[in-house]
Amino acid sequence: MNAKAQALHNQLVHWFQQKRQVQCCNTPSVESARYLELLVNNLLLPIEENLGEISISYGFVGPELNRYIQRHSSVSTAPLLDQHACCEVNSKGKTISLRPGAACDFFVLGFEDKMHEVVLFICQHLAFDKLYFYGRNRPIHLSISDTPMRHLQVMQQNKNGRRYPGKKAFSDNALALAKEL
Repeated sequence: MNAKAQALHNQLVHWFQQKRQVQCCNTPSVESARYLELLVNNLLLPIEENLGEISISYGFVGPELNRYIQRHSSVSTAPLLDQHACCEVNSKGKTISLRPGAACDFFVLGFEDKMHEVVLFICQHLAFDKLYFYGRNRPIHLSISDTPMRHLQVMQQNKNGRRYPGKKAFSDNALALAKEL
């Protein structure tokens, strides 16, 4: 793994240490590590090489960190769906996420107020699984899997701040939707 890939991998695994004062094991399993490597090499590195440095705001969530988050700050998390837990299993031996893959939420430095341009680049050039767009000045959620759906989901927010799904599109239609953002 080259230095840039290693730096992104470290951000994916250790992202929570800058946000929370919690010490826990967040080491990915071998299978999860494979998906994290795909996320880095197939999505994050091309974004960095073309647009600029990435800052991970929410990355890999292993079982111990997932338990902590679900107990202390579970608002706006969906561990069954969001692929942040990759292939990790809970204390009952069941996978935390129903969909194998890896995900992260991030900003591209210099694009903090124009993340729609990052979404357009991704839809034009990369084989992603799911991409959630929360707004031009919000981090985007991006995932990879063995069978990328190229699913773009635009999230809306009501008056109370609660997020809900808005427009969505797949494959070439995702590119058309990205151009509307």
